[in-house]
Amino acid sequence: MALYYTSWDVLAYHGRVLDALPLNFCQNMVWALEGLLIIKIAERFPIHSFSLSSLPAWIINLGSGILMALLGLTIAWLLALAFQGPAFRHKIQGHLLSSFTMFMSSYLHSTLLLMWAILGAFHGVLLYQGMKSRELEKAQLESSLTMARNQMLLAQFQPHFLFNALNSISSLIHSDPMAADRMVARLGDLLRLNLDSESTQEIPLEKEMALVDAFLAIEKVRFQDRLEVEVDIPGDLAKAHVPKFILQPLVENSVKHGISTRARVGKILIRACREDHWLVLEVQDNGAGFEGTREGVGLRNTRARLQMLYHENQQLDIFSVPDKGTRIIVRIPLR
Repeated sequence: MALYYTSWDVLAYHGRVLDALPLNFCQNMVWALEGLLIIKIAERFPIHSFSLSSLPAWIINLGSGILMALLGLTIAWLLALAFQGPAFRHKIQGHLLSSFTMFMSSYLHSTLLLMWAILGAFHGVLLYQGMKSRELEKAQLESSLTMARNQMLLAQFQPHFLFNALNSISSLIHSDPMAADRMVARLGDLLRLNLDSESTQEIPLEKEMALVDAFLAIEKVRFQDRLEVEVDIPGDLAKAHVPKFILQPLVENSVKHGISTRARVGKILIRACREDHWLVLEVQDNGAGFEGTREGVGLRNTRARLQMLYHENQQLDIFSVPDKGTRIIVRIPLR
């Protein structure tokens, strides 16, 4: 600002830079210090709204702008006198009041505008920061809510799965106690894997497949040679993030509705691939096909969790042909 006003003085009054710069530097140093002071006042008395409750803050801020402008101009006038030669000071000695009044009338409005501009800019920054802070708090609250809802869906799903697993075990206790014992051991393995990643929303695909493998180990004890599983997952997708328990309910759905009611050998294909920026997960069986439009707990909760985690950036499709099987495809962002 000192350089700016120095160039003004040089062009307007044909003065020299070295003569005008020291005075302008000292005067603008006054405005700089006053700017810091007025910001401190604004911090102490922030304006939050245009309501009556903010009226005292408005009065303090606007009033401090006026006081700072008057004080700053008084100091600037004294500095201007100090930098003038003795001849000039002697010349206006009898006209100090008129000189001061003329100085005030010339610069008061522009100086007051400067003070209020500083206040306005500072309050604008405060309002922007407050808005961003509220947006962040809202996003964090929504994230926490999504996590809570997701945990609720998992909490609904896990008893449903355990009920089915325990039913399978109970059906073998008397007819094949050794098989029932192996199923209990496999169920323990599955629950242990589940607890290892209990608090996470997403897990690597390889960990999700470990959960699926533990589940299928239980079902293979039950169905023995009637269940065949094929897995086609490229190694470069093993670390891709997927929602926890995204595949297991789809596989369980294939076993329960597609294979358990059939006498022939049931085949399940689990596949993952990359399509542009999508991770595509597929579960296919050769069972009875998807009947009706009513989805069970597993599919309903899977759809709800995908919606909460990815909003519209996800897709779950079911393709079914009676007596030929069902194909379920999930698309989520590839990360």
